[in-house]
Amino acid sequence: MTNLSNIALSAALAAAAFATVGATTAEAGRGKEYFVQDYHFSKPMHGYTGHSGNYFCDYQRLPERRCVVVGGVEKCKIVGWTLRQSCQ
Repeated sequence: MTNLSNIALSAALAAAAFATVGATTAEAGRGKEYFVQDYHFSKPMHGYTGHSGNYFCDYQRLPERRCVVVGGVEKCKIVGWTLRQSCQ
């Protein structure tokens, strides 16, 4: 994917998450809630750090590794990526 489509995907994921959290927050009558959600991809995706609506969000790219021991030496390979979204 291109960088522009990665940003669009991240924005769409954030918007969907905010809609869910916003409804929960309004019903509970409390302030904003903190939430974390993981998305799994085969390639690293770009997120952003900053404000989105009333929330401040941060995205982390975390590699998913699969390791094997060969001849007493551990060898690891990245097999996927997790984009972790945290907002408050």
